[in-house]
Amino acid sequence: MIAEPNSSTTPEPGTEATAEKAQTRFLEDGPLTADELYQLTLYKWRYSLEAYGFDQEQVRELMFLKWLHASHRVQG
Repeated sequence: MIAEPNSSTTPEPGTEATAEKAQTRFLEDGPLTADELYQLTLYKWRYSLEAYGFDQEQVRELMFLKWLHASHRVQG
């Protein structure tokens, strides 16, 4: 879905529950395994960081920090 110019990112009332049900159904019936979804998420984060202009070393460091935070090895 492509957003229209000057559109809001706030969902319309009543659409949140529908979106949540659709996401749950997709995850249950989806064609991707949990590991594939995790790998895809990592790829998306890396691609997004590179698209915002971070160089490869910065991306590597940020991904490492994200891993530390997600693994609860760093609190904050």
